[in-house]
Amino acid sequence: MNKTITFLSVFLCGVTIVWGISPGDSSFDPEQYRHREVTAIHLDQPLKIDGRLDEDLYRTIPHTNFIQLEPDNGEPATEKTRVWVGYDDNSLYIGARLEDSAPDSIVGYMVRRDRGAASDEFQVAIDSYHDQRSGFYFIVNPVGAIQDGAMSNDGNFDDSWDGVWDWKTRIDEEGWTVEIRIPFSQLRFHASEGETVMGIGFGRQIQRRNEHSLNTYIPRGESGVVSHFATLRGIKNILPPKRFELLPYVTGNRSALPSKKENPFYNGKDSNLGFGSDLKLGIGNNITVDATLNPDFGQVEVDPATINLSAYETYYEEKRPFFVEGSSIFRFGTGGPTNRYGFNFSAPDFFYSRRIGRAPVGRPSGDWVKIPSSTAILGAAKISGKLPGQLSLGGLTAVTRREFAETIDSAGVHHQSEVEPLTFYNLIRLQKEFNQGRQGLGMIGSFLTRRFDDRGLRSLLTDEAYSGGVDGWTFFGPDKDWAVNSWLGFSHVQGSTDKLTSLQKNSSHYFQRPDATHLNVDTTLTSMNGYAGRILVNKEKGHVTFNAAIGFLTPGFESNDMGLTFGTDRINEHVVLGYKWYDPGKIFRYAQMNLAHVTNHNFEGLKINEMVFFFGFAQWLNYWSFNWFSGWGPETLSDTKLRGGPLVVSPSGLFFFGGFNSDGRKDVTAGAGLGLNRAGNGAAGWNLNSNLGWKLGTNLNIRCNLSYSNRQEIDQYVGRWEDSAAVSMYGFRYIVAQLDQKTLAAELRIDYTFTPTLSFQVYLQPYLATGQYSHFKEFARPKSYDFMEYGVDGASTIEVTDNGYILDPTGGDDSDVLQLWNPDFNYKSMIGNAVLRWEFKPGSTLFLVWTSNGNDFQHPGQMRIRRDLNDLLDQPSDNVLALKITYWFGR
Repeated sequence: MNKTITFLSVFLCGVTIVWGISPGDSSFDPEQYRHREVTAIHLDQPLKIDGRLDEDLYRTIPHTNFIQLEPDNGEPATEKTRVWVGYDDNSLYIGARLEDSAPDSIVGYMVRRDRGAASDEFQVAIDSYHDQRSGFYFIVNPVGAIQDGAMSNDGNFDDSWDGVWDWKTRIDEEGWTVEIRIPFSQLRFHASEGETVMGIGFGRQIQRRNEHSLNTYIPRGESGVVSHFATLRGIKNILPPKRFELLPYVTGNRSALPSKKENPFYNGKDSNLGFGSDLKLGIGNNITVDATLNPDFGQVEVDPATINLSAYETYYEEKRPFFVEGSSIFRFGTGGPTNRYGFNFSAPDFFYSRRIGRAPVGRPSGDWVKIPSSTAILGAAKISGKLPGQLSLGGLTAVTRREFAETIDSAGVHHQSEVEPLTFYNLIRLQKEFNQGRQGLGMIGSFLTRRFDDRGLRSLLTDEAYSGGVDGWTFFGPDKDWAVNSWLGFSHVQGSTDKLTSLQKNSSHYFQRPDATHLNVDTTLTSMNGYAGRILVNKEKGHVTFNAAIGFLTPGFESNDMGLTFGTDRINEHVVLGYKWYDPGKIFRYAQMNLAHVTNHNFEGLKINEMVFFFGFAQWLNYWSFNWFSGWGPETLSDTKLRGGPLVVSPSGLFFFGGFNSDGRKDVTAGAGLGLNRAGNGAAGWNLNSNLGWKLGTNLNIRCNLSYSNRQEIDQYVGRWEDSAAVSMYGFRYIVAQLDQKTLAAELRIDYTFTPTLSFQVYLQPYLATGQYSHFKEFARPKSYDFMEYGVDGASTIEVTDNGYILDPTGGDDSDVLQLWNPDFNYKSMIGNAVLRWEFKPGSTLFLVWTSNGNDFQHPGQMRIRRDLNDLLDQPSDNVLALKITYWFGR
């Protein structure tokens, strides 16, 4: 979430914890403002939301006396803020007068919804269930730009939730004013025949002073957000409304596709027209159903370009609105502790929403092929809510269509083949909280099943997959200043013997490792089971920080059908000890340092990794900041370097990264970072990144990021070849090489916001990556770092051909010759995206989107920036122009 969503950082105590506080009024005792009450006034008629505080509500006694969190924690706010709360049968109303002794210095930038800016702000958060764990937040700046979102776990924030609410601001000679109307239909609360009690928090940001003030006192060093809210009383005889929202849409696009000009299925162009609808329906007082028919899951923002030379898939962030909104309810294993380090432990996801609607897996052959870029989602639905007794409920179901590819063979005959089966996705999440959220217990379960017409696809996909788990947390200690979280999960997949055999051999498992005493590939398997779990403890308060965890993934754990598992066969443990300086001193405003020790073992008991990390953060008095992250690891063994091969030595290594950022309050901001690394085998690298932000007036915001990396790997994996003569390596030759890789990437974002509901954004990403392979060699023996380099050691030879290399390990006859295609690469891409977004009425939006994507692969191996950019710009790009209109009906 954007760091300028200041309400989030305000309540997350310790985000700006600083050295030495200035003495204030000794008669002011902030402890009197820890627990406050706010009274809502019943209104006989709705307020007119115009920013003018001229109704009868504003003649009542306001809620005032805000206390600083920043910069002088516990001192009275430097400017007076008065807040009134009213309600009628349908809505909650909030009005505020934010006095300012220098109205001409009020800072307000016009930005699109949820983007945030370094502005003055008025912030409201409502714990509508009064569970001290969850709620909704609403933020308005002086020129009317807004942010909103949902809160969970007393400190997690999700800006994907977009409520339908009204607001208006005005700047005058006394400061500025704001009025807000929040329909009760946008909040979730329990039915009550009498008074409905909620939690409420108010915050104010005065940007020029970097001052955050709240209506409740939160000392530095205390954790939690929602649990610190004031109590909202006075709302009587209000029942949760029956929620009903209908959001039909129509979309169309026209594409110019030069990359497919010769393909007779496209002839260089394409077009589509679609329509569908989303539905939000309340069931009872606490449950909401979100359903979608023929959904449009096209992304407004494109995925960034990247080069992945590892054995693992690239993770992409979810950007599709249906899955993004309310996704926090499906988070598993994250409750309780506010600090969740994951050093060298890839905790599995039980639900990775980008699995739904992904690209088909089938790849038919033919002279010309047309394959859908994604799997169509026939329908999807979510259910969510919180029942009485603090029981949260979440569920999701989706059905994806059977997809077919079309091909034309050399004889001109058309064929059709199935490339993705009909698939059903199901997910359920339950969570029960106790003792005002200080303890919790939950469960998650998923079930996926596929229906194949083409049985050949069963070798590529499982038939069924199940996963599930339980999680929980508790706070303990005299002041509840310690927290522990734990979770335990399982997985089960079943399918054909071909699929289960390939699953055992893929990068998440590597059961074929020949020297592993605890693993072996079973080609008769039709199902596989696995388990995973973790327990973590964290010190929540105080200057001294402590965090420790131990987690495991058994070799057979597999959640990749509906979730995400990068690697298994791991037992991970870490310990972190650190110190925070809260109060500003003569040099620093805030600082922290941490030291961590981490190890990984496999289930054979072998130590696979060990690292010591030293990292921290410091902020100077002028609000510039510096952060660093460094680490050192001794020589260990690797069971993944050869991607299913035997154990080999992983050399020692060290790295350092440090970076700074300027004062984010300024119109011009900058940052830069430098990274260095070196390994005991001579591998080394460095990278440099920088960013520049520029606010031009109140409407235009430009941001540019630039990065360059240069790294040299000594043992980059190339491939393996079977050779019975390679006895010491169990009948295979594992080829590695020196890789010299250079990557240059830039990102340019231009945002122009005409009004809070009309904006235009441009995104451009040029990306260049080259890699040159040399010094081809093979590992000589397991558990070593000894090589036989081709053309150098023994009688081996290497011959360069037009297409690659001929490797001969013995120099004798050709029976053991290896043919290797040239792995050098030069990948260049240019991604462009422009979006005009107009919210022409609350909840109703028009999108006009242009997307461009071009790439080039000439001159593999060597980077020459001018030549490569010219090559890229000379290539025609695929361009898509799309229009989408949604219209909101609701109550």
